[in-house]
Amino acid sequence: MKKILAFLLGLFLTFNIHAQVVTGFNNITDVDGNLHSLSTYLNDGKFVILNFYLKTCGNCMATAPKIQSIYNDFGENQCELIVLNIIIDDDVPPYTDQECITWMANNGCPGPPNFSDQTGIEWYQFYSVHGGSFAQSYLISPANNSVIFSHAGGVLDEAALRVVLNSFINIGASNTGSSSVTACDSYTWEGQTYSTGGSYDQTFSNTSGCDSLHTLVLTINSSNSGSGSYSSPTPIVWEGQTISSSGSYTATLTNVLGCDSIATLEFTLGSPSAINDINYNIKSIVKVIDFLGRESAGKKNETLFYIYNDGTVEQRIVVE
Repeated sequence: MKKILAFLLGLFLTFNIHAQVVTGFNNITDVDGNLHSLSTYLNDGKFVILNFYLKTCGNCMATAPKIQSIYNDFGENQCELIVLNIIIDDDVPPYTDQECITWMANNGCPGPPNFSDQTGIEWYQFYSVHGGSFAQSYLISPANNSVIFSHAGGVLDEAALRVVLNSFINIGASNTGSSSVTACDSYTWEGQTYSTGGSYDQTFSNTSGCDSLHTLVLTINSSNSGSGSYSSPTPIVWEGQTISSSGSYTATLTNVLGCDSIATLEFTLGSPSAINDINYNIKSIVKVIDFLGRESAGKKNETLFYIYNDGTVEQRIVVE
């Protein structure tokens, strides 16, 4: 029923203000240097209030706190409603950013984005329909980029504007949250892959249509690898694998950080004599020669050279 009433009310208001379709207001920069585009807000399904004011307009001054109240109650531009304050300034020199900030602060509306730069501000499309009486405020629907509430001249009827807003918008609040994750090497969150630990933010939309800022506290631990060699005259069992031939073998273990540890074993399957020679340094004398290279039976008081089967040579003198 609410949707039907909202549709009928919106239809009535649209025809009542000549179904004015709003254009422009894209890539406009506020007094804080932030960029805004009306088309982006509308394409995202947001409703937008454009509130225009003059320097010396008493009705604008009286309207300002009403705009601030609506801004506060409908999510402070974090939900379904966007509120923008725009000065209409033809004076030379025009109001500076700081003068616009001071004007809104003095008149009770410091919250919404405020614009002094007239570049991209196409106010005259409203003037052609509603004239030049101030204050002026317009609510624009994302359904067809058209004005569904207009106020031009006098002080804003806040109650009437709230009736329209309540027909279309669920009042909600933005929220924040956080989570902690520990991962190995990298972690993918919302399509983004992170390889270093830290705090990362993502903005979502909650059930009220408001911004939900979530902070991920990420810890990244590293995997590691290592290798070693082993010889055996018989097959062995290593990390569940039966190894019966020489070669390179790998196993995936878990390190103290809970990440993969890749171990590589270079295994040699050898004969018992070869293993003994390697492991226990068992060797035998092949021949004994004298200083001239002649074989000798091992004379005393003579320098002799003992040649072993592993290729080593040892010099000896047997003293009587």
